[in-house]
Amino acid sequence: MPRPRTPTAKAAVSGAIAKNAGRFKDRTIQKGSRPLGEPYATMTPEQKAAWAEIQHDMPWLTSSDRIMVRLACSWVARMDKDDLGVAASSALATIMSKLGATPVDVSKVRHASDEEEDPTDEFFGRPH
Repeated sequence: MPRPRTPTAKAAVSGAIAKNAGRFKDRTIQKGSRPLGEPYATMTPEQKAAWAEIQHDMPWLTSSDRIMVRLACSWVARMDKDDLGVAASSALATIMSKLGATPVDVSKVRHASDEEEDPTDEFFGRPH
């Protein structure tokens, strides 16, 4: 089974577009994405706390990720109360990987820093 495609927004943040521009040339970039937003009203306080943590730790998530984040919050809240077991732990790991939150995925994302903008970025095609 082939590896899932990297979302364009994540590729822009990680620098993958600059490194492999040909892979992304025919993709459309979703514009006007809404932020992740507030948790669902029906979520428990534990799930809402997990939502806030995920939202803080993964700033690239948008409204299209809400259902996956809700699933992750459900598993995280259960993890604090019960022993999840192998199947549930695997499900949580898969969800977090799809959201780009595993240690391997996080290492691929170049987060914004407080450093000054590099003047060579425009010449080397790096995203701003």
